[in-house]
Amino acid sequence: MASEYDDGPRGDASRGWDDRWLRLKWRVMDGVLELKGALPSGLFRSRRNGLGYAFLLPGVVLVGFLFAGMVLLLQYSFLTYDPYEFIIYEYTLENWVEALTNDAFRTVFLRTLKLSLVVTVLSVVFGFPYAYLTVRAESELLRKSLLAGVFVPFFTGTIVRAYGWLIILGKRGLVNSVATGLGTGRVDVFGTETAVVIGLFQLMLPFAILMLVPAIRTIDRSLERAAVSLGADRLRTFRYVVVPLSKPGITAASIVVFTISMANFAIPWFLGAGTVDFMANFIHSILLRSSNYPLASALSVALVMVTSTIVLAVFYFVGAGTMGLTVEEDTIQGGGGQ
Repeated sequence: MASEYDDGPRGDASRGWDDRWLRLKWRVMDGVLELKGALPSGLFRSRRNGLGYAFLLPGVVLVGFLFAGMVLLLQYSFLTYDPYEFIIYEYTLENWVEALTNDAFRTVFLRTLKLSLVVTVLSVVFGFPYAYLTVRAESELLRKSLLAGVFVPFFTGTIVRAYGWLIILGKRGLVNSVATGLGTGRVDVFGTETAVVIGLFQLMLPFAILMLVPAIRTIDRSLERAAVSLGADRLRTFRYVVVPLSKPGITAASIVVFTISMANFAIPWFLGAGTVDFMANFIHSILLRSSNYPLASALSVALVMVTSTIVLAVFYFVGAGTMGLTVEEDTIQGGGGQ
């Protein structure tokens, strides 16, 4: 009895033609491989060319402009300031002496450093669970939703977000409206360090998450299962397995958040209300108030030097994290297979 899928003689002829065509293709491939084996091996090696270096050109040009700007700032920091001529091309150390000894400069710089460190810690601590859930969530829809939630803040600029927090934390903002309605009185958050930290935290959190996700993704999940099978609960597994293996991402997130926070201008300007200035705001006010370019240059170079020193120290003692050019094999595999 013929099968319902049997095409009869026409189907046999079609299958025979397919078999002959498949054998022909294999013979052609065998012939190509034999021909390749007979030719010199060096013929198939890629020749060195300048294409790879050409791709580096835009980055080199960008870094070159930044380096040239820093050299120019360094030169200006040693020039003499005059209230009438603004800049006199006579070299002096007065700008650096004032930058290092003035109490106002020291106060603003220490505030910038302190709040940047606070924002860095908060961004990494709160961003880590979010990044972990983004990687480990079983639902694909949940993972994509969490990832989309990270990118949505980038659709608006820093100034727009600062205005948003101004509406929420302002003297007539949402927080005070709710507090007044509940009868608890006004909450003076606007113009304080707390307001600046809140604004910077909301700005920096997506950066921290984006740096943590790749590091968590490289962790072999079998290590977590092994820890659970050995009696560890979820919290101990997270603390002793996931967090140590995520150190490259934690390092990279800390560096990125810290460096951007140290140079931030908009958030302290809007939410600090002129009382919680960062170094960028202080330098801007010097230029607007007195056009003292040499002193502003000295403060700018000092800010870059201190920030770079801290970052280089982290690179030296901890490592570059996921920003490094190489990733250790045992970090990627998470010790799997051993």
